Amino acid sequence: MTLQEKKQSLDGGRMREKPEKMPPPKEEKKDISGFEGKPYIPQEKGREWIKSNEAFRTTGLPVEKRIKYWGELSKDTGYYLEPREAEKKLKELSMKRFEAKTDAEKKEIGEKVKLLKGFLGKK
Repeated sequence: MTLQEKKQSLDGGRMREKPEKMPPPKEEKKDISGFEGKPYIPQEKGREWIKSNEAFRTTGLPVEKRIKYWGELSKDTGYYLEPREAEKKLKELSMKRFEAKTDAEKKEIGEKVKLLKGFLGKK
C-alpha cells in the first residue's frame, strides 16, 4: 500500500475543510504594575511611579504620604528593585499589621500595604 492510498483511506479521499468558527484571538494582559513587565527597575523609576497619577488612582493617598511611605519601604533595598523584594516587603507589612496595637498604626501599615499592592499591580 502506497502513501497516497493510505491517505485516501484515512481521509475518505476528500480534502479537509477549515472549521467555520475560529476562536477569538487572546488579548494579552496589560502590565499595570510599576515594573512594566521588567525583572527589575531602578529606584528612580519607582519614585516616578509614586509621583504619577496612576499611583493616586490605585491608592488614593496624597503625594506627600506616598513619597514618605516609599522612602520608608525602599531604604533597605539597593539601587535596583526586584518584584520579589517588593513581595517580601508586602508580606512583612501584612504580618506587622496584626502586631500593631493602636488603630493609627494599623491604618498607616494598611496604607503602606495599599501602596505596595498598587505598585505590584495587585488588587
